[in-house]
Amino acid sequence: MSLSGIIDYSLMNAHKDFNALPFSKVDGLIFAQLAYLDYNEFVPDKQLFTRGLTFSKIAEQKDFDNLFPLERTARKNLLLFNSMAYSKRYNKVRIKYHENIFDPEKAIQFSATTFILPDGNACVSFRGTDSTITGWRENFDMLYNDTVPAQLLSVKYLNKVASKIKGKITVVGHSKGGNLAIYASVMCLPKTKEKIIEVQSFDSPGFTEDFVISQNYVDMESKIAKFVPEESIIGMLLSNTDSYRIVKSEGEGIHQHDPFLWIVENNDFVTGEKIHTSAKLVTNTFKEWMGSYSHQQRELFIDGIFDIIEATNKQGAESFFEWSEYLWENTSVFFDTIKDLDPEIRSFLLKFLGSIFPSAKDTLLTTPKKLIKSTFDKIKSIRIDADDTSAKS
Repeated sequence: MSLSGIIDYSLMNAHKDFNALPFSKVDGLIFAQLAYLDYNEFVPDKQLFTRGLTFSKIAEQKDFDNLFPLERTARKNLLLFNSMAYSKRYNKVRIKYHENIFDPEKAIQFSATTFILPDGNACVSFRGTDSTITGWRENFDMLYNDTVPAQLLSVKYLNKVASKIKGKITVVGHSKGGNLAIYASVMCLPKTKEKIIEVQSFDSPGFTEDFVISQNYVDMESKIAKFVPEESIIGMLLSNTDSYRIVKSEGEGIHQHDPFLWIVENNDFVTGEKIHTSAKLVTNTFKEWMGSYSHQQRELFIDGIFDIIEATNKQGAESFFEWSEYLWENTSVFFDTIKDLDPEIRSFLLKFLGSIFPSAKDTLLTTPKKLIKSTFDKIKSIRIDADDTSAKS
């Protein structure tokens, strides 16, 4: 039996409008995924085109291919978009209020898009972390900052959209987008909160304990629905709540983060059993680190990681995918830079790299054996150096 995902869900329900099949959690994940598309050239300024554009109108434009950034999911995004463009279910959905802010110097990667449903209700979708190094820098900044710029921007965006629409709102997001969806809904104006039906967060990093025990969060908690796969890593980071639903995925390891691999049956996600031990190992490593170091020390660690990335980015890559392609070529620089780090930071970094190495097996299989041996020899020597330093201190 072939497994079904969000593309199959879209195709199988193409003939059912939202009266026949009400907006579901799977629809929420679909619109969360659609936030990753590049609407900059396609969604006009709200003052010039107040009704927004439908999927089919965008699909008719000559530069349609520019909608899909050249990333690993580009083909799947194209299939998903096409499955919706001419279906009865989605053909009257209008895309509006797209906002995109990208500032490498300030480590800001923020994007949000609003989808107006035929009944006048809206789905506000926040984009998760894209493949840019800037986007991931902001993600890591959450480990030592109470707030990051994208979270503050998400509140402004949600308040602005709520002031312009008459209907109710479902707020969604995948990965960092889910974090923004929750943060914006918790921190928005009271009149905006009144319009929110539900907040749907898909495998998204959590918040500090202070945030989840705050009155604003407690007041909104009944409207928050969190979903994580069985091998969730991203969604279990900074998690201070057990209130989430586990879903099954066709993927393995970190690939379960991919929404296209989540299994759908009878118009709902297939419920998983429990969070796997391997995922708990990675997240527990992070929690242990979070509890052991101050905000300032965490900031130094994050700076250390991105100093390494900058030092090894000889090819000027803008995305992590591009950077990782050259990582093995820059292995000497990589480990030379690690040697210069504070011993405690170096020790934790090596421990973390060791925990995620199994997820890199595809890369390792395409890497020359001599280079792999050289790399592991360097890891071993650095660990010995670290142990010697710790013993002497």
